[in-house]
Amino acid sequence: MDTQSDPNAQPANGSGARERLLEAAMDIFGRHGYDAATTRMIAGQAGANIAAIPYYFNGKEGLYQAVVRHISDLIAAQMEDTRREIAERSFSGPQAKVAATRMLEKLLTQFIRFMVGSAEAPRISRIILREQMFPTAAYDIIFTGFMGNLLDAAAKLIRVITGSRSKHTAKLRAMAIVGQVMAFRVARETVVRALDLEGYSASETAEIQRIILEHTRFITCGLDRDTRHSGEA
Repeated sequence: MDTQSDPNAQPANGSGARERLLEAAMDIFGRHGYDAATTRMIAGQAGANIAAIPYYFNGKEGLYQAVVRHISDLIAAQMEDTRREIAERSFSGPQAKVAATRMLEKLLTQFIRFMVGSAEAPRISRIILREQMFPTAAYDIIFTGFMGNLLDAAAKLIRVITGSRSKHTAKLRAMAIVGQVMAFRVARETVVRALDLEGYSASETAEIQRIILEHTRFITCGLDRDTRHSGEA
């Protein structure tokens, strides 16, 4: 039976085919981009029948969106408990700034460990970078899935730490702080060659984490002083 014409027909090699196609597509879309990647390339790397792509994903576009959603879910899962705690917490009282600082560092640590130190990060970051530079309809999945929530959480903490009431300014500052993490992933080759690193071993990731958190403390402490002296609203 023709699996492409019968939506109820299971393609050959169906056992685990959906997961294998997602993994292969993440690699091929990341390396070649959406336009240059072909369903034949993806099916071949996955060891799956090419008919499995329309069967599971309704075609190439559906597969790409499923890959982006899978990436977004992976990243969001690393920080979900912390993000939810930040969203639900009021951060009031004399220890509010201390608590907010600790939560900001916890949030950044989770993001660093995944985006810099995890085995999945290189393949994931290729697609995120492409979507940042050449956004498609799938970028909405990235933004609503984790990036927007990450910035909202960081901005809330920054407003508590600095005493600023400006959501706009806090979000710009959140982007600058989160950008430290992204820089170590996007510019990995430069960092590795300049410092003769292995390519983000556990000890190298820990050192990067320490530096980013130090910078963040200096930034937020300085902002706290500046807003108190200037009366920023």
